[in-house]
Amino acid sequence: MRRLLLIFFVFLILGIVLALVFRDQQGYMLIAFGGWQIETSLLFAAGALLVTLWLVITLWRLVVAGVLMPRAIRERLARRRARKARASLYDGLVRLAEGRWSRAESELKRLADQNEAPGLNYLNAARAAQRQGHVADRDRYLERAAAQRGVSELAVLMTQARLQIEQGQTAEAMASLSRLYQMEPQHPLVLRLYAEQAYAAGDYEQLRTLVPQLYKHGDMPPARVDAMGVSAWGDLLARQGQDSIALTTAWKRVPKRLRSQSSMVERYVECLRAANADDQAADAIRDVLKREWNPSLVLLFGDLKSHDRTAQLQTVEGWLKQYGEEPELLLVAGRLCLRNRLWGRARSYFEASQKSQSRPDALLELGRLFEEINEKEEARQAYRQGLELHTGS
Repeated sequence: MRRLLLIFFVFLILGIVLALVFRDQQGYMLIAFGGWQIETSLLFAAGALLVTLWLVITLWRLVVAGVLMPRAIRERLARRRARKARASLYDGLVRLAEGRWSRAESELKRLADQNEAPGLNYLNAARAAQRQGHVADRDRYLERAAAQRGVSELAVLMTQARLQIEQGQTAEAMASLSRLYQMEPQHPLVLRLYAEQAYAAGDYEQLRTLVPQLYKHGDMPPARVDAMGVSAWGDLLARQGQDSIALTTAWKRVPKRLRSQSSMVERYVECLRAANADDQAADAIRDVLKREWNPSLVLLFGDLKSHDRTAQLQTVEGWLKQYGEEPELLLVAGRLCLRNRLWGRARSYFEASQKSQSRPDALLELGRLFEEINEKEEARQAYRQGLELHTGS
């Protein structure tokens, strides 16, 4: 309407200008055609030409508008529907964030098919449905999301796997994560979810496949990956039974990073002890204690039944020089002396252990020593002190 008024005023001003120009000189125009003659002033001819041109343009616009009007109406209605669908999606997402699950689900599915990306509506509707415990509706929304264009299979499977984990559907979640891992074997979130689920389900075989990938491409804390790796390869070692050769072969398959972990070495040593390969276990502990202090491994070393007890005791005494008089080292040195019937040295080690840190197990060993040398009263006193310390009395 404004454009029409503007054109009208332009023509009006133009007409006034022409009238002023031709006020004194009207001019004369003669048009002869096929026996017809038209005589008029130049001013009137110019005005008629402008009016005719305006009428032709207006008529053309009306014809074009009449032809294209249905398309314009359809486009306008489509834009309106798209605006309403977007508003419905935004409202549904807000309700989802507010924890209004039922209203969120209703709003997200109401105009989903009219949205530019209906898959997003259905994915979020699946979340809202699960929050209400409607698992069947959740799966139906996920199926509809997978059937839509604009949403990747990765997004649908990722949402499905996380919802299944949240719902406690272990087998279903593992199947979804397996498919995700096939699609994106280096995706950090896929690796983390799959590893955590395999760890929780006790699927250590799958976990042994995932841990090396987690070190390379994962975004998990290294300590967490180490803990998973220790459990996974600890399971492999335990499966070898009492076959020391098979244990050695399995140990070589453990990633180098894990073989340097004290907790992994502890698993290996315990398996070797069960296979009566104590000397081999002792060598594994020596390799670790050469570079770092570990009280748990020291205590395990003291429990080993080495063929060369003297060398075993000399190793512990060497660690005493390297690491100082640690309570665990003194206790193990005393035990080995007791085993070798070196009563005096055993007593000195046990008593030194008590001075640095009073331990029930050291008092127990001291009581055994007093029994061996027939000092009954001292033995009873050591046992009593150990019992009081153990019970906190």
